[in-house]
Amino acid sequence: MKKIAISVAFFIFSAVLIYYIPTFNSKITSDDDLPQVVTVSASLKDIKQKVKGRGKIISAQSTEIWIDDITDIKIIHVKQGEKVKKGQPLVTLKDHEVKKEKNNATMDKITAEYKLRELERGEKSESIVTANREMMLAKIEYEKQQKEQEVSKELFNAKAISFKRYEEATIQLKKSELRYTGEQANLHRLRDKQAVDVKVARLTYEKAKIIYNELDEKERDLVKRAGFDGKVIKLRKKFTNSSGEKEPLIVIANPEQMQVKLQIDTYDIARVTVGQAVEIYLEEYGQILTGLVNDIGMEVIKKQAVFGGDSPNIIEVTANIIGSKPDSLKLGTQAEAEIIVAESKNRLVIPIESILEENGNAFVYRDRQGIAEKVYVQTGLSDAEHVEIINGIDAQDKVITTGNIGIKNGSKIIAVVSAPSPVKNFSMPKDRMFSDTDKNNMVKIPGPAFNNQDATGKGDRPPLSINIINPENFPGFNNFENPPPPFPGNIPPMPVIPSD
Repeated sequence: MKKIAISVAFFIFSAVLIYYIPTFNSKITSDDDLPQVVTVSASLKDIKQKVKGRGKIISAQSTEIWIDDITDIKIIHVKQGEKVKKGQPLVTLKDHEVKKEKNNATMDKITAEYKLRELERGEKSESIVTANREMMLAKIEYEKQQKEQEVSKELFNAKAISFKRYEEATIQLKKSELRYTGEQANLHRLRDKQAVDVKVARLTYEKAKIIYNELDEKERDLVKRAGFDGKVIKLRKKFTNSSGEKEPLIVIANPEQMQVKLQIDTYDIARVTVGQAVEIYLEEYGQILTGLVNDIGMEVIKKQAVFGGDSPNIIEVTANIIGSKPDSLKLGTQAEAEIIVAESKNRLVIPIESILEENGNAFVYRDRQGIAEKVYVQTGLSDAEHVEIINGIDAQDKVITTGNIGIKNGSKIIAVVSAPSPVKNFSMPKDRMFSDTDKNNMVKIPGPAFNNQDATGKGDRPPLSINIINPENFPGFNNFENPPPPFPGNIPPMPVIPSD
């Protein structure tokens, strides 16, 4: 009897399941006849357009000390990491007879300068003074003979003197004239010679001064000094690296004045200008710094594209870091940054995936009480997540984000999730494991359900989805005092099977 009772009970339960499962499937099918969509409300928000770049932290003020030969070093005055003051000695080199050569150059410069000054005295030089005096005496004598010759001529015409005395006066006049012109020529020659001598002396002095300055600079270069307050960030013991390239002995930088040097793809550089704000992300420190673009490079550098793509060309952009920064921030720290190239305040925005396009015109589907309404919109700025709407829809209008592909104007829809909601749809590879980053999100995983078959056993039902949610974001989800609605249908309780 017991076996018969068990068989009867099992038969009844199987019949119930056969009756209700098609009914249940038919109800799911009828619900799924309408497209399920996700909507969000248009809202006011600040929107920023950004250009991304990668780079490192550098000092805005730095200098390098290069030494050609390690044997030239006499003493190094600083250590790695030491703070230095402006003018402080860093390294002293061996003189290699520089001081002796400078002393000789000093005497040559002094001698040349003295001779130049003597020649520049001009009319006061002894030779010119003497020649000028002789020329003046010759002039006086010449003028005297001119008068005597005139008197002799008058007396001769008056037959007061003989022709011989008149002739003697004429000869004396010629002699005084020749002497005068000779002294004039001598004075001009001395003056011309002096001008040439002055030029030669000046060139000699300039040459002596150049030699002296070079040796003086060499002597001063024997002691390399800090040009500003800073810190020794590099002190090398070898002058070449593994590639054989020469490197500086000492690098001094000012850690108080920091910049970020970024590599920007040439596709984006046209939108970057000096003075734009920069958001600098330091992953090592878990901190975001602010900066301002202060320089845009003029040279295109052939390197791998910053964020992929076909262009291997980048341009370096530097930005001054403003405001606070970590006390332990190190030069050379890797950084990612976003340059804000355009910004709008308090604008009406919607998710960027809500925007569709038709013949170059943007439009959205608006949820009008379960009816998809096609609305053309004028867009403005956009970022990675949102797009500005200039006109077309109003604040609080609900637009379709997920599920807007394939529907038509006037289609009936079911909004399964409406913003604000912690929904985050994203593609996920099959082998992905859930991590801590997913714990605050709802993850929607598309996939088949019930073997993708409808109540008739045909495989034409749309695939269902599994929604994994975080209960913390849905108050009352685990509230068993008000449990969710019962399973569809009125399935009778399981029959009680008599025990032995």
